[in-house]
Amino acid sequence: MAVTDRASSSPTAASVTVSGRAWRALAVGSLGYSLMSFNTTATNLAFGDISEEFSQSSAGALSWVASIFFIGMASLLLVAGRVTDRIGRRRVFRAGLTTFALGSALSAIAPNVYVLILARLVTSAGGAMILPSSLAVVLPEFPKARHPSAIALWSATGPLASALAPGLSALLLSVASWRVLFLISAPIALAALGASFGSLAESQAENRSGSLDVLGVLIGTAAVASVVFGASFGSQEGWASPVIIGSFAAAVVLFPVLVLRCRRHPAPLLNLEVFTLPPVAVANVANMLLNFAGLATWLVWPLYFSRIWGLSKLETGMALLPGPILSGIVTASGGRLTERFGHERLVRWGAGISTVAVIWPLVFLRDERHYLWIAPAMGLFGMGWSLTQPPLNAGVLQRVSSDLYGEVNASFNTVRNIAGALGIAVAVTMIGKGTPAHPAAHYNRVFAVFAVSVALCWAVLAFVYPRVSANTRAKQAAA
Repeated sequence: MAVTDRASSSPTAASVTVSGRAWRALAVGSLGYSLMSFNTTATNLAFGDISEEFSQSSAGALSWVASIFFIGMASLLLVAGRVTDRIGRRRVFRAGLTTFALGSALSAIAPNVYVLILARLVTSAGGAMILPSSLAVVLPEFPKARHPSAIALWSATGPLASALAPGLSALLLSVASWRVLFLISAPIALAALGASFGSLAESQAENRSGSLDVLGVLIGTAAVASVVFGASFGSQEGWASPVIIGSFAAAVVLFPVLVLRCRRHPAPLLNLEVFTLPPVAVANVANMLLNFAGLATWLVWPLYFSRIWGLSKLETGMALLPGPILSGIVTASGGRLTERFGHERLVRWGAGISTVAVIWPLVFLRDERHYLWIAPAMGLFGMGWSLTQPPLNAGVLQRVSSDLYGEVNASFNTVRNIAGALGIAVAVTMIGKGTPAHPAAHYNRVFAVFAVSVALCWAVLAFVYPRVSANTRAKQAAA
């Protein structure tokens, strides 16, 4: 069976014992996951310094430095998740850490922008392997009833790394080259690799019949890459340019072809039986609506602070702290809350708080500086996201067989990345490159679009998302 009828929570989950080995495994997996959040933010902050050093390079080539990591990782997640379950979660995790360290070191010594782009692509391949495997290798160590806590703590490392990244990156850039910023990831990845030898056990899907569908992998990778490429470069190249129209047209053709391929192949890239089930399908719709605003929000605020208020990199990083800090704190405790109240209730609360957060600037954002009036918007969004995204992820994983942990987690994060790329594209297009005459009204148009998306997310979770009965919760507690 690909799907279980088990709830994502139970009132007695906290009484289930977790071994010390499981906690060590979680620490190692979380360290690997945190590398990606830190690396992405650091690259954005270092982009100005990179552009200055490679000033002779074209603007198009430089734009690839900022985009290739996101495009590469999003494109490779589906195949990475599938391979993770088939050949071994620990093996893929270690391969991902090694590749990530290699890409980071190569980035630090890149003699020109083209080598740097290649190095960032290598790093993205490592990140694509780390993301699904870093959680999939941990979950078998935990009792099913404690999976919400494990997923919440794993998820918390992303926001915490994001919270540290702006300040630490700005500090490093003030005393050292951008190359140091890339290089620092290599020893951390190698440290996690070393720790994995004493704390991680190998696990893989029990049902691994049939050879991997190579053609399906190529089709799926190309389909995701087409969407993310078009969204990433649309505002730069022009939405009516042949390249952008062609990329979206390719996606429109390739996704239906991928579905047909997955329906016919004995070992498809995606198990459609799982992804068409109401709990999983609805969760991914909510995931898309939330992260259409979720990832782009953390681009819009820095643009506002730097362009309109003229804040430095360090000041911008400090101004953003309420969101990532509250996100990390709430996410860390979200697992316990999920086990106590059920993830269905938490995601509704979280989506409601997120809706308030994106409506907040529509009321309080002004052209003049007034940080204390808008800081709650960032804090509330961090809190709302943390009560929605990790419990929703936990709920999906609780409803599928352990054979599919890597695949389902990878697909969930692929949806998140595609939605984020589209949200960022919309935000960048609406904001433009200049400083508007009335910036508050200009930026609030973006927040109005985000408010619609997040409010729809709340409606989906409140009225469509399947709920679990008390009897099913009791079965989960006894499992």
